[in-house]
Amino acid sequence: MNREKTVFVTGAVRNTGLAIARRFAADGWRVALTSRDAAAAEDAAHALDAEFPQCGGALGIGMDPASVADIRAAFAIVRERFGRLDAYVNNAANLAVGLSVLNATEDDWDAVMNANARAAFFCAQEAVKLMAEGGSLVFMSSCHAKKAIPGRALYTASKAAVGGIARSLAVELGPLGIRANAILAGAIRTDRWDGLSDEEIAARRARWPLGIESTPEQIAAMVAFLCSDAAATITGAEIPVDSGIGVCLLANNPRWMENDPNNATYWERKRT
Repeated sequence: MNREKTVFVTGAVRNTGLAIARRFAADGWRVALTSRDAAAAEDAAHALDAEFPQCGGALGIGMDPASVADIRAAFAIVRERFGRLDAYVNNAANLAVGLSVLNATEDDWDAVMNANARAAFFCAQEAVKLMAEGGSLVFMSSCHAKKAIPGRALYTASKAAVGGIARSLAVELGPLGIRANAILAGAIRTDRWDGLSDEEIAARRARWPLGIESTPEQIAAMVAFLCSDAAATITGAEIPVDSGIGVCLLANNPRWMENDPNNATYWERKRT
């Protein structure tokens, strides 16, 4: 049991982030977690304490990942409560659905890059200050970091940046015993699937070599592995957990603006 180990997970009140927090709590780790909604973060922490009495305690913190001031304040709370970190998991993100090269504004760019890339860097900067005995940094990236689809230009750019950050940290922090890796996630069954019909789900699955999606718990298992002693020599890696999306070429759809419901207002937002 790892009662004395502590992990900090951002964006962890639902879906993949919550599954990651639950996995660490189940393994006996102390867990700090964040949400933009402070009350939701506190509720999630209380739920972890109740469900997993073997964990050393859970802490919920309100934090806007786009705000460096919020980031620093959150890590100060973690320092005061736990004193150290053994692992940091960068999960919070702006999904930036429907933002393309033709319709994205300057404000859109700032919002996405701040929440995804800037947050990854400055959270890691604070996390390593609490890793005096080494540790593991895991960045939830995406298959979009390597392949592009229409309507996700800003998300793709931000996740590509996350990969660069992880590689740089691996090189700089290796001598301190701190590892940094990214997970290229894709095809995860989350609450964003709730409104899909059986036909729409089947169409999605038909595009992936494995024809199945990951559960949040399967993503959490990879995160737990990367934070374990079994991964002691893995750093600077970008590891796909994506049902094979990254190894195949998806069919291009030149009429995506008409067919993608996420871009229903595409031409209304297009800058002329």
